[in-house]
Amino acid sequence: MSEIPASWQEAHSLSEAIFIARESLDGLTARDHATMKPVVSFHDIYRYATDPAVTPSTDLARALATDARAREDLRCLLARVAPYRPVSRAAASSGTVTTRSGSGFEISLRESRADPDQLYLIIKLANTAIPAPGTLFVIGDGDGCRKVPLPKPIGGVIQLLLDTGSDLVGALCNPKTDVFLR
Repeated sequence: MSEIPASWQEAHSLSEAIFIARESLDGLTARDHATMKPVVSFHDIYRYATDPAVTPSTDLARALATDARAREDLRCLLARVAPYRPVSRAAASSGTVTTRSGSGFEISLRESRADPDQLYLIIKLANTAIPAPGTLFVIGDGDGCRKVPLPKPIGGVIQLLLDTGSDLVGALCNPKTDVFLR
């Protein structure tokens, strides 16, 4: 049996060193990954904000739920691209909010007469000449972001039936959340 050439031995040693280094790096990454904030690009946020069919990736959902900067980036983007946006937050209000006004719309929550555990979310559009929104965004300071598809309006009014205890109702009643229609 012939001897292994020196160049192969060097290549083998180098490959083994690379494998060990890679394994060590993977171990460090796995440990640090749990404590690192998810990284999302502006493109991810833009697609989420402008395409009604896009659902957030795991990293984007986590960032919007936990990272104030990601939520602020989404707020700023929606303020520029959403044809229907709030005039201002309802922060001056005391207690819960049941009506909100914005540029070209009014949102209200009304109790269902048929079921006390349900509310109607009613969106009245001021100008039916502007294309109707297809998505409702509700962005809170500490409780993340919600993206809700909207049905087509009938006579300039959009209605959704919601459970009174839902996270969406809680967020809509919170005066510190921002509401955008796109």
